[in-house]
Amino acid sequence: MSADRHSLPRADRRRTWWLLGLGLAALVTRLVWVLWIHPPGDYVFSDMGKYVDRARDVAVTGWTTGERDFAWQAWGTHSILSIPFRLFGRDALVHAAVLWGLMAAAAVPLAYLLAVRTSRIRAVPEIVGVAVLLWHPNLSNAGSFLSETPFLCFALATTLGLVAVLQDGSLRHAVAAGLCGAVAFAVRPQSAMFFVLALVTWIVVRRRVPHVRVPHLLAIAIPPLLALAFSLWRFHAHTGYGPGIAENANMNLTAGRCHNVVTQAFRREADLERSDRKDNTRDGRRVSLPNYRIAWKLPDGHPLAVRPVMGHESIKFVGYVGDPEIHREIRRRCYEQTGVLGQIRISFVNLMLSWFIDRQWPEMERGRERFLPPTDVYKRIYQLFVWLPSLVGIGFAISRLRQRPELALVAWQLVNYMVVATIFFGTIRLRTPYDPYAILLAVEVWAMAVLWWLARRRRLAGAAAGPDERSVA
Repeated sequence: MSADRHSLPRADRRRTWWLLGLGLAALVTRLVWVLWIHPPGDYVFSDMGKYVDRARDVAVTGWTTGERDFAWQAWGTHSILSIPFRLFGRDALVHAAVLWGLMAAAAVPLAYLLAVRTSRIRAVPEIVGVAVLLWHPNLSNAGSFLSETPFLCFALATTLGLVAVLQDGSLRHAVAAGLCGAVAFAVRPQSAMFFVLALVTWIVVRRRVPHVRVPHLLAIAIPPLLALAFSLWRFHAHTGYGPGIAENANMNLTAGRCHNVVTQAFRREADLERSDRKDNTRDGRRVSLPNYRIAWKLPDGHPLAVRPVMGHESIKFVGYVGDPEIHREIRRRCYEQTGVLGQIRISFVNLMLSWFIDRQWPEMERGRERFLPPTDVYKRIYQLFVWLPSLVGIGFAISRLRQRPELALVAWQLVNYMVVATIFFGTIRLRTPYDPYAILLAVEVWAMAVLWWLARRRRLAGAAAGPDERSVA
């Protein structure tokens, strides 16, 4: 959107009404979802149960050290979740649900404002705002105590803040972007790559944005760097080794490079042998990847089938489930068996699972099938209308980085996710916080295509009319 349009009072009033309308609709729909339709307090199991347990521990005992289980996941989600437990008691699941609903609701106006600042086509922000409002996968995530909802909110706020700094040179926006970026990093540390890409963007366009100076860069960088330093200290305090941020990264990387569906850790060799004799994949300290199980059941020869490198759906060992040395050795054996080409295929499958084959979790869990059909519908909508245009949008934004660095920041968020999904694994659940960026880029590409088509029709109509008719007109 051009600077002239930003300065028009009518445009300002229009944006204000759209912002208020989208914000109110988002607030109502998200609160109705988390309080009546899908209260997250009714679905405290698996990952959600772990987040709730840790949040309650933090609320009651505060920060402790020497508890290795606390290093299993990054600390951001359970820290945010601990706030209502600390304020209202350890059973304040309704208050926690409201917090999740508010963060999910905030994402809608944030996405709209991001489109206002990054698109130069009049109708795009409104289309993006309505699309994100109606985007059921993110609404559905709000009904579970998972990292997706807080990351959706704070990553969008970070991106919007960085775009505002590029355009306006506001130190206030730089401070907000840095603080929100620190929260986003604490929730999902893999977002660190986005900050590196944002810095690269500034280096490339720094002559065009002389208003972005060292104080702005420091305001943006210091909070995430402090969050990183705390994360490294916390990890060492809980595990006794480092560097690291979360031990589940060890297991996730092994699964991403060996394509095992299940990881099982046992305390004693006798327990492992008993499990092998019974071919039991559900005992021990067990972690399963539901998206891999879907792809594992695909017929032989399917290009996106998961085929465990070690020959069995489960990798079993004696030791702690996140032990880095054990996982390093397992991965070494997988690399030997697959070779470079095999690892390239695994990376391709990992990324494709983000868009195809997979179904949204935890909706796909047994007993929750009634919530699955809408997410399956949106999976098809994404494939048909968002996937390919968003990839085109990434290419367009990066190719115009010098002219439109703000749009490149939107593209970098998607690139960040795609790289992480390629290395580890992709799922619809992990992808959904990045969907607003894909929607924005896709709508931009669709709008440019429509404008090009209309302009071409006008040119053809003018050519068919002939010079005499054109002069009369």
